[in-house]
Order: sequence, then structure tokens, then C-alpha cells
Amino acid sequence: MVVMVEGLVANAVNCGETDKMLTLITRQYGKLSVYCRGGRRISSNFMTGSLKFTYGDYVINKTEKLNLLQEANAKMSFFDLHKNICAASLADYICEVLSDVTMPEEPDNDMLDLALNCLYVLSEGKRAPDDVKTVFEWRMAEHLGVCPDLSGCHKCGKADKEWYYLDIMNGELTCRDCGKGADEKQADEDDGTAKITVMMSGAEVYAANRIINADKSRMFSLPKDEKIKKRLGEVSEKYLCNHLERSYKTLEFYKEISKM
Repeated sequence: MVVMVEGLVANAVNCGETDKMLTLITRQYGKLSVYCRGGRRISSNFMTGSLKFTYGDYVINKTEKLNLLQEANAKMSFFDLHKNICAASLADYICEVLSDVTMPEEPDNDMLDLALNCLYVLSEGKRAPDDVKTVFEWRMAEHLGVCPDLSGCHKCGKADKEWYYLDIMNGELTCRDCGKGADEKQADEDDGTAKITVMMSGAEVYAANRIINADKSRMFSLPKDEKIKKRLGEVSEKYLCNHLERSYKTLEFYKEISKM
């Protein structure tokens, strides 16, 4: 069956001497593995459209055994990502998470649009990479339906406290008065199960709420305070990776590169 799809090349792996295997995140069929015959040849019609981070239109011969690329027309290449190793390494992380959470035959255009917005901002240099990472992680948690309830303390309901503890696994806030001095990682005395808690100031909770609930045009409006921004990124990373129940080598590489 020949199909036309619109999607993002989230990964491209070399095969043989001249071929590629693409991971496409498509609007019509979710995640697709697509074989690109001759895609590494300079003369190939697939050369531009099969580059990693490219968004375009694709014609695919979709079979039970193999999805074979027949046409590729790039709409956006985000070419400047390839000129900046820090931006490219963060883009790798964004695409790996997107590939991880997108299932075959189960498209999610909201998550695809989030990744595309982040790649665009990164490519254009409109925001610092760490800011893009923070926004991506908070918004991805929201799209996955695992976003924490940051409306106030889940015990007393108060939303005007100076400090809170965020239960990473349950997505609940507890104010300092109700939290009994929770640590970053502690055992629950009631049922013996392990909990991971992180401390967040009221200003940090407010800023996280703004990122999560802002419309697309304002979701990159982070606070100017560098300490708050740094803490927001630390919490968003810990929160998302714990809920996805895995670590990412692309994330670790980005963190190493960004220190240089």
C-alpha cells in the first residue's frame, strides 16, 4: 500500500554502503521505520528529505515486512541545528523522547507539534538550549497526562506558601508545614514504599504552572531569575525521566556538552 505522510525524521541510521533506516514520526501513522534506499548518495533524490531533524512530506510503500521510501520533500530542515553541537545534542534528546512516547499507528500531533516548536526555537537561536529543554520536559509531561498538580498543597489546599515538596511519583505538592521535613528521597513511613521528593519555592511552582498552561505563543516565557530557571530545569528533568522510567544517553551527552 502506497501512502503519503507528513512527518519528522527523528533518527537516521546508516545501513550498508549507501542506504539509511529512518525513524519517522508521522501525523497519519505515528512512528514508522522507513528504509531509504540509496539515501546517502550525493545524487540521491532523498538526500535532503532524509536528513535527521527534517520535517516534510513522504511517499512510502507500506508493507507488512518493510516500509520503503519512494519520495521525500523537505518542508523544514532546521539545518542550523547541525552547525551547533549543543543545539544538535539537545535536539537528539527531544527526538529520542518523542520516538519513545509515540507508538506505531497511534499518532499524537500535539506531541509532534511540541517537538517541532522546540526544534524551531533551537535552530533559530531564539532561546537558550537549557530554556528549551525545560519547556519541552514540562509540556511533554502535560501532553502525556502525567503532569503534577501544582495548584496548591494536596493536604491543606493552600497555594500561597513560600516552599513546597513535590512528590515526583504521585505528582502532588505538599507545603512545608504539612510535609514533615521531607527529603529529596525518602521512605513513606505509612506503607514503606520509596518516594522521591524535590523542594520547590512558591515562585518556582508559579513559573512551572505558567509553562504548562501557557498557549503555544507564550510557552517559552520563562522567569528572568537564573536560579529559578535552573531549578525548573532540574525538576522537569527528574520528573519526566522518572515517569518515563528510563534514562537517556542523549540527555547525558547534552549535559556534558553544555558544560563546555
